[in-house]
Amino acid sequence: MQIEIATLFPDMCEAVLSESIIGRARKKGAITVQCHQIRDYTADRHNRVDDSPFGGGMGMVMQAQPVYDCWKAVKAQSELPMHTIYLSPKGNVLTQQRVRELAEMPRLFLLCGHYEGIDQRVLDRIVDE
Repeated sequence: MQIEIATLFPDMCEAVLSESIIGRARKKGAITVQCHQIRDYTADRHNRVDDSPFGGGMGMVMQAQPVYDCWKAVKAQSELPMHTIYLSPKGNVLTQQRVRELAEMPRLFLLCGHYEGIDQRVLDRIVDE
């Protein structure tokens, strides 16, 4: 199983993913986990990834462009089908049954939000759940 994690904080993810059960599974080769820095895909010369919401509203959201470009680049790295999940407190509860189902998938792309969330236009385009 391949797990791809897109985040603004890949170093934080690596610190956690090298320990405990996941760390042991990685060492045994049972899973591969890669953390991707969304900032690496921004077209902004200052590496900005946040902007005001396209439709207006409070706060800042992650821009569609760097999120989409990151997803597209990661997807192109393998021919395995990739299931995309946006990690959000508004999402579904993660149950043991759902974990079993996800474990059967060959490749997961976990999208970590920040600020007030992610531009809805990119979520509508790439997210499976």
